[in-house]
Amino acid sequence: MFFFLPYLVDVPMHRWPIANWLLILLTCIISIGMFPQLNRWERRAADHIVYSVRHGRMVESYVPGRQHNQMIDYFLEQPGNFKISQLVGSLFLHAGWIHLLGNMFFLWLFGNAVNAKLGHGRFLALYFSAGIFAGIVYLMFGPEIPVLGASGAIMGVMGAFLMLYPRNDVCCAWGLLLAYGVTRISCYWPLGAYFLLDLWGTLRGGGAIAHISHVAGFTFGAAVLGVLLWRGWVASRASEENLLQVLHLQPLTPPSARPADE
Repeated sequence: MFFFLPYLVDVPMHRWPIANWLLILLTCIISIGMFPQLNRWERRAADHIVYSVRHGRMVESYVPGRQHNQMIDYFLEQPGNFKISQLVGSLFLHAGWIHLLGNMFFLWLFGNAVNAKLGHGRFLALYFSAGIFAGIVYLMFGPEIPVLGASGAIMGVMGAFLMLYPRNDVCCAWGLLLAYGVTRISCYWPLGAYFLLDLWGTLRGGGAIAHISHVAGFTFGAAVLGVLLWRGWVASRASEENLLQVLHLQPLTPPSARPADE
């Protein structure tokens, strides 16, 4: 048995991340409230999954039957029964407690610092834009089966975190067989590992995880923060070093400079 779980980031925050807290609360309320409808949809959808062979591989597709426009259809992203509201609604829908709590844990872990840096409006814009972009990419290139969850948007936040704080430490718990412990490493190690695992999953195709949405969200979040940092619309403090500065694409912030997020 092996596990490696980040649980604390070493990033001083100069603003209360209230938007992130409210986002987590709202996601939990909607997800839990929709659990019964999602369970009913899953029982009904079991008869509409078809299997076929493409390029020598077995793939599954969802072929919806007669539509009743149930509430779940406005949340769950369904390639065969698409509604524009699903691009946002699916971010508030989760497959169960483990899916919900896992996603909200990572949103709490990385989202607080990003929210504190960007401010509430820009943070929410980043979150939902990354989630919508990930949903569109899934519709265009993903398998023809429904998808749900905030993972694409959260990966966007994680991509933004990597751009802002590549060298800040992350405390991680690890375990291997009977050995276990905690360690501190720079955040680019676990975040880079998550991205590469999702990229590998995307290239392999299939599976129960929408890896392509994760890759799309992470890339979107990193790209947006790269532009914001490059244009000077988000500035690092003198005590911080963003990824552009690490790569020597941007000068270090002088101690006398006033940060843009105050």
